[in-house]
Amino acid sequence: MDMDDRSDVMDVLLGQHEQVKQLFAKVADAGPADRRALFDELIALLHTHETGEQQVVHPAMIHRVAEGEEIAQARLDEEKHADEVIAELKHLGVDDPDFDAKFAAFHQAVLDHATHEEEEEFPQLRNQLAPEQLRAMAAELRAAQAAA
Repeated sequence: MDMDDRSDVMDVLLGQHEQVKQLFAKVADAGPADRRALFDELIALLHTHETGEQQVVHPAMIHRVAEGEEIAQARLDEEKHADEVIAELKHLGVDDPDFDAKFAAFHQAVLDHATHEEEEEFPQLRNQLAPEQLRAMAAELRAAQAAA
């Protein structure tokens, strides 16, 4: 998807969700020689993605969307848990016998998180904010992610 001035914040995030899904599949299918690098790439993308959401999207939910605080807080809690699992996976290392099972559970948790965003957060933002606000948020998101 072309990320131009017509893209709104959800367009950017949905594109990143697809990138995350693709990287999860690549890590799961990778041989030993490539797995570490792909895992590191996935973790970096997740960090960048979540940084943008935490600085732009969740605050918009809390401050601009009626009853958005509860939804945003649930996503923040999921992200905090993801950070804990990432630390555990990094500690284990991709060659650990327990890595695959923990990685598969983490993969499902991230998919669930993305689904929650797409079904709970994104529709509320689209319904309650003007298109120009959502495009401005895309620019803010890109800036936050570039600085991450």
